[in-house]
Parts: sequence; structure tokens; C-alpha cells
Amino acid sequence: MFDIDFSKHGDNVCLISDNREIKYNQIDKLCSTISNVLPNTKQLVLVKAQTNIETIIGYLTFLRAEQAFIMLDASVDNEFIDNIIKTYNPNFIWEEKIVDTDYLVEYETYGLKIHNKAQILLNDKLSLMLSTSGTTGSPKMVKLTKENLYSNCDSIVDYLNIESTHRVITNLPLYYSYGISILNTHLERGASLVVTKESIMSKDFWETFKKHKVTTLNGVPYNYEIFRRIGIMKMELPSLKYMTQAGGKLNHKLVKEYALWAKSKQIDFFVMYGQTEATARISYMPSDKILEKESSIGISIPNGKLLIKNLNNDELIDESFVDGELIYQGPNVMMGYATKLEDLNASNELKSILHTGDIAQKDDEGFYYITGRLKRFIKIHGNRVGLDEIEHYLKSKDYDVLCTGIDNKLMIVTRNSEILNDIKSDIIAKYAFHHSVVKIKCIEEFPVTSAGKIKYQDIIKDF
Repeated sequence: MFDIDFSKHGDNVCLISDNREIKYNQIDKLCSTISNVLPNTKQLVLVKAQTNIETIIGYLTFLRAEQAFIMLDASVDNEFIDNIIKTYNPNFIWEEKIVDTDYLVEYETYGLKIHNKAQILLNDKLSLMLSTSGTTGSPKMVKLTKENLYSNCDSIVDYLNIESTHRVITNLPLYYSYGISILNTHLERGASLVVTKESIMSKDFWETFKKHKVTTLNGVPYNYEIFRRIGIMKMELPSLKYMTQAGGKLNHKLVKEYALWAKSKQIDFFVMYGQTEATARISYMPSDKILEKESSIGISIPNGKLLIKNLNNDELIDESFVDGELIYQGPNVMMGYATKLEDLNASNELKSILHTGDIAQKDDEGFYYITGRLKRFIKIHGNRVGLDEIEHYLKSKDYDVLCTGIDNKLMIVTRNSEILNDIKSDIIAKYAFHHSVVKIKCIEEFPVTSAGKIKYQDIIKDF
């Protein structure tokens, strides 16, 4: 229960930003001060999240005060934020202060203002709501309970063995489930968070990393591609103890490269798989197994269970190396989705079972492998084609690519203009596609969200 009793960690440093430090017992007082202005009944709060201490204080305050709240990227366009406010009509908004606006309580650059005084019907268990990676521009939200957050946190601190001496840096957004999970797990153990808005591509980020002796680095596949491009494997980072990767499938060649480098530096490297719908993390690959099974997502997190369902019916598959839909069962599975205000009072719809939408298989030792996505398919001349399969094939040949498409049109983008013809030749030779259905173009940078997720829909728009 990382949000309840911060004082148990006493004088441990909780948050570090620029040249100041905030200790756990100070966090305890700050949260109490803000929560004193809140009504005793459960309210709905919108948090306009940034990578700053004010966002963290707001998150912890509303969580501890048993409020229901939406974490939203403050940098998205105003039209999206206005749509969320119109859809859910929150009672309060925690935001960066605006001139000539009245706030009930203020902390540093943020303030809490009243937006709607009417009582909203909210499920007693509802706590945190997050936008899913694929719903940018949509009011669709994942509904999470405190039990979801607590159970996932407990599972993770168990297998990562997080200690109070660890320090993690906030290179993942605080409105993103993976970033929140990192925050929760380090708070649980009384560890420290170095809060910075600097990009991982900036010199200042790595100077901050070294100055504060950060022990832990996390990232989605795009982050790990950037780390490699900027030469992390040649950097001197003596404080780094372990790294985690989640948020999508990292190319297995890159997994192996990182695993070998990490082993040579005595750094633990964990590859994980998860979804916002399961409060971030579902499985992990033990670091001592990663070189043996570099393309696997590993095994279930503690207190969870992985299953594979037949693609044509509801029967479970026990055999090894047979594709089916990956099913996860555990106490970290969300209550369900919300798309309108009335959904916030709905009961738990999923009963701890999540249909992931990913196609997977397991090996003879019980390690799982993602082989595709149910919706990442197109049809070419009437035959179903897996976009993930093609993308992984090309990346295994060291092509820098992303693959998407519509029926009868395979769309591939690369950042290297010199390999366009090579890619097309390889695709036609491998899959026997007619040249007219393969469309390839060079772009300067791959389109990604602020959380580092690939925006495949933006690629389609450019063709």
C-alpha cells in the first residue's frame, strides 16, 4: 500500500529534481495538506499530467484520498482535453496554474480547481483511469482499482527485488501505465525517483543520470533503439544495476545484444510484456534466461496466470508451439473500459480475466512467445497476412523498418533511403507478393507517441 504510509520510509529521499530533494515524511505532509480540501465522498478528478513533482504529489494525494481520477497527458491538443472534460465532467481539475483562476489549494506550479459541483455516480472500487495506447483522440479509458495497482506493484517488486537504495529516472511519462508502475514499485520500497523532463537524446539527461547515480533504466522498444543509436553501450554508467523493457516487442537481435552487453557489465536486463488493461505488467523474462530465449516474453508475473485459447473456439490449448490467443488471469486485470460518464458507476465486468488480443504460443518449459496480433492483419489477394510477422522478419535481417497496411496494400517505411529496393526484393522473394501490392517509402523519423509507442495509423495517412 505504497500510497498510505510514506512516513514508514522516514528520511529516505523520495523525489529528486534539479537541486532539491523531498523526503518520504515530507511527501506524507504534502498529500495530507492537499487532501484536506477534498469532500469526504468520492469525487472525480482530472489530472493534467506532466513529468514533474507536482503531478506525482497530485497522483498520490488522490489515490490515498480514495478519489477516482483520470491521468491525462497535459501536452495533448486542447480539443482532446476539452472532449474528455465534456465527456466525464470531472468535479476537480489538478493542473498547471493559469492566471486569474481561483484554486482551492496550490502546490508549487499546480493548483486544484472546482469544475463541477454536482455529485457523480462512481463505483466504490474505481480509482485510476488511463487512456489506452490506441485511443488517442478518443474518450475511451481503462478503469483500474487500488487492488489492481497494489497487486501489480507487489508482483513486480518481488521479481525485480527493488531496494530502498535504488534510484530510477523518469524517462517514461507519468500518465502512461508503465511509467506509473515504475513510480509505484519504487515508492513501495522507499527508493528514490529522479524527476527530469530532459529527453533521453539530450546530454543533460545523461549528466543528470550520472550526477544522481541512477541505478535503474526503463524503456519501450523505441527507447532501446534510441539508447543504441546514441551509444549507451559505450557510456560509463557505473551506478546502473538493472534495466527493464516493456511496452511492445523488442527485436530479438537487439534483445540479445543488450543482454550480452548487460552481462559483461554485471547489469540485470529484464524483458517484460504487459498492457494498460492489466495495470502495466503481465509477464517477465528472468535475466538469467534471456540469452537462451531472447524472443520470449517469459513467464507470468507472481500471482498471475497465462493461458492460450484456441483461435476458433473457447477451448484452451495445452500443447507446446501451437498458436492461440493469449489470456491473462490475475488480480491486476482492470474493471473494464469507460467511454461515457455512466460507465464510471459500472461494476467489474472482467472478473480478473483479460483477453489480450495477442497471438502467442508456449514452449516445452512454459515460456511464452508473442507471434502476432489479432488485429494486425491485412488480406492480400484473399490471404491473411500478419504485419507483425513481416516486420519481425525484416528486422531480423537488420532492416530499419515499420510495417502496416490495408487490404491488398502492404506499407513499409524506413529511415534509410538506400535500402528501399533491397527491402522490396526480399519481401517479394520471401512471401511471393506481386510487386504492385508492396509500397515502400523513406521517412525522416518513425511516428511515436510521447510514451514511445509506434503510431501505425499515421504511417497509413502518408501513403
